[in-house]
Amino acid sequence: MAIRAISYRKWCGDNISPQCWPRILLKSMNTLRAEGLQLKDMEDPADDFILSEPVTEALNKALLEIYDLEIEKAALEA
Repeated sequence: MAIRAISYRKWCGDNISPQCWPRILLKSMNTLRAEGLQLKDMEDPADDFILSEPVTEALNKALLEIYDLEIEKAALEA
């Protein structure tokens, strides 16, 4: 399933707080870098930017560790 980065960021802002997105990104930095991404790429992602599976997994793990929440994949479908 394709997940747009902007959808993930919007869900976080709507369901937690706008400040949670940077925290999740920082917690996922090792994976982001391994995928060739920089923090600036993810802070305000393009509308058509699709997350890779490793990045999605890292974001989900960070969301669970920091906020003890899981996201419904149906809420993020591109």
